[in-house]
Amino acid sequence: MAAKNDSDLNFLLSQAQTARLDSQLEKASTLLEKAFQINSESIPVLMEKGLLYQQCNQWTAARQCFQSVLSAEPENPQVLNALGHTWQAESNFSEALKFWEKAITIQPDYADAWQNIGLAHEHMNNLSEAISAHQKVVKLKPTDARAHRLLGMSQLDFGLLTAAGKCFDRALELDPENPENRWQKFFIKALNGNFPSAWADYECRFELPGRTTPDHGFRQPKWQGETSPDKTLLLHAEQGYGDTIQMVRYTEKVSKHVGKIILWIPPALAGLMEPIQQIDEVITRKPNEDTFDIQLPLMSLPGVFNDSMETIPRQVSYLGNSQKDNKSSYHKIGICWAGSGNQPLDRRSIPVEAFHYLFSRTDLELHSLQIGHTPPHPLHDRSGEMTDFKATSEIIQNLDLVISIDTSIAHLAGAMGKPVWILLNFAPDWRWGVEKEHSDWYPSAKLFRQNYGKPWSAVINQLCREL
Repeated sequence: MAAKNDSDLNFLLSQAQTARLDSQLEKASTLLEKAFQINSESIPVLMEKGLLYQQCNQWTAARQCFQSVLSAEPENPQVLNALGHTWQAESNFSEALKFWEKAITIQPDYADAWQNIGLAHEHMNNLSEAISAHQKVVKLKPTDARAHRLLGMSQLDFGLLTAAGKCFDRALELDPENPENRWQKFFIKALNGNFPSAWADYECRFELPGRTTPDHGFRQPKWQGETSPDKTLLLHAEQGYGDTIQMVRYTEKVSKHVGKIILWIPPALAGLMEPIQQIDEVITRKPNEDTFDIQLPLMSLPGVFNDSMETIPRQVSYLGNSQKDNKSSYHKIGICWAGSGNQPLDRRSIPVEAFHYLFSRTDLELHSLQIGHTPPHPLHDRSGEMTDFKATSEIIQNLDLVISIDTSIAHLAGAMGKPVWILLNFAPDWRWGVEKEHSDWYPSAKLFRQNYGKPWSAVINQLCREL
């Protein structure tokens, strides 16, 4: 009888694992319940239940199963690795590290645990530790493209651009069809200002796993830059507000090649962009497919024109009226210190406490351009007036200066030609380059950069000295 039970248990476990790996989660759960009834103390059953809970994002239940397994097998590195994942999923990286570090103590060549250690340190901004862990993975798995890519990403954030580039090259050699490897090559090329070479790689964004870029399934072909005076071109937004503001500058260049431009954008941007002379129609809903002949995502425009640093359209003002500003000092200042919070690793937002010295200045009139955050004294809260980007632009128009992190407010001020000081974290986005204080995209912008390991207050103090 015991032998039959063991046979039934093993069969159910095998079937449950197959179902889980095929994402047939209800079937896997039913099979595991039957296995659990045969032997509720079976270590393989508890482990498989934990993995199923983990796949269902039920982290507490998964943790309980793994803890039960660990009680029976305290030196099992795979269980320790799985436990670390349950804490990582809840963004408790310090707790996750305890389990992964114990796993590599037991099994020093456990590459998966080393990789998890590297990723955790990356999220905690411990970049030296992240690089060391990923270097260990590369030694253990020298032909693993992901290992090289992750090492390169940590090196890139640390500012080791040459070393990072070599890692991305190796990752591409090992896995040339992987869009994640091509994406990293784009990023480092663009960061270095090597735009013509970068744009072709940028198109891989549509192939990235978990991408947020929508696929509208248009039957119309993508515009390739040809001159078609009898055709209507649909330009459509694909990413954030700031990206759309940045790329709408191209409409003047585009208008010389097509008969009509339709711009499809989020409603919050419509009032701001309707006055653009080169745009024939602004829409906020998906258009009927018989209203246009060709189409293109806005972010693909630089690649269509194969623009370099020198040929990027660099109008001083292309949204709103530019005001020539010869002031040597600023009095009315708008401030934006936090992003939307949608990014899993939000390095760009600044703790409001870091602005303490700036906020203590009695010679300045400070205005909060921040939505979703109650501004501290003495800032004037303008969020209630910021009903859309047109209204926000009217507020900015009456300021002397905007101070902002890398967010849509910075793009808006730059596109208006308003003096804007942009506060960049130690690992900036590709469009801001490295080291330079000026922006290749916005002539009215000045860039203030955080150094790795330095607090934001150091950047704010530098900014205050210049004020």
